[in-house]
Amino acid sequence: MTNKYLEYMLYESDTDPIGLPDGITFLSDARGDTIDDQIQSISNIFRGRGYNKVIPPIFEYYETFEKGSGYSIARKSFSFKDKDGKLLSLRYDMTTPIARMVSMKHKKEDLPLKFYYREDVFREQPLHTGKPRQLRQVGLEFIGEPGIDADVEVINILGEALAKVRKNYRIVLGDVKLYTHILSQLKLTQHHTDAVNASFVKKDTTSLGLILDQVEGISQYKSILQHLPYMVGTPKKVLERLKGFSELGFSIYTDRLMSIIDQLDKSVRKNIIVDLGLVKDFSYYTSTTIEGYVDQVGYAVANGGRYDQLFKAFGQDFPAVGFAIDISYFN
Repeated sequence: MTNKYLEYMLYESDTDPIGLPDGITFLSDARGDTIDDQIQSISNIFRGRGYNKVIPPIFEYYETFEKGSGYSIARKSFSFKDKDGKLLSLRYDMTTPIARMVSMKHKKEDLPLKFYYREDVFREQPLHTGKPRQLRQVGLEFIGEPGIDADVEVINILGEALAKVRKNYRIVLGDVKLYTHILSQLKLTQHHTDAVNASFVKKDTTSLGLILDQVEGISQYKSILQHLPYMVGTPKKVLERLKGFSELGFSIYTDRLMSIIDQLDKSVRKNIIVDLGLVKDFSYYTSTTIEGYVDQVGYAVANGGRYDQLFKAFGQDFPAVGFAIDISYFN
């Protein structure tokens, strides 16, 4: 009976049972050495800036990711049961387990803390996107500084790291506070909020418009929400486009972002693009949002931002900002 069942399952499968699962790669010496060299070069930059290496556990309790990253992220993790029946998950990201670790081991008098990592994360990906499900990441976390100086330092380091492996790069910056402020001005149920978030992250303005037609709120806020995904370009260009909504007082949110850009190293500042619709699918981002792009890669190779509320999920109240570079995308 067992053999018959196995034959049936193999017959029904669309994948080659002898090969690797989708999104997993077996690296040869040549490619593996290249990735190792890139990771080492970036790690040297981090250490030179005073960041100390940490190695979070490869799996944690499922609740750790649900509490820190939110339900929508936790459900995309690879999960399995422990012998005692508790649900465990392979690490989906590095920020959440680092936040849990810091919350358990450190107090406010220990701040600021600077950590970096060079490990794999595991995540389910949408079908037919070609994205890897095992990602080699190198990244850092700057914990304990609420001001823009920390954001400036982190973005400068990201620029230096990207330039180390690819000459041409771009860093896209946004601020999620503008988006959350607009949502607070609309009468949204939880169902509407989830639908708006899902559409906005994908920049699906058609679906977004249909959803907004069903909710109450000032029409100007609905209009700016539909315009935000298109407010992309140089800082000067984006500010010009935002002037059409000047009466709504959005400068309080954009001024902080522009101050960060003004203080960046000149070599990094010339590669900055502003995207006021840059809202990440991680629920813990509270202000600055970051993406990094390089030549010949169709996805963002770096993601990050400021997450001042994440530590509250683990009993602390620490501000923090950081990023992760997905080295797997470079080759």
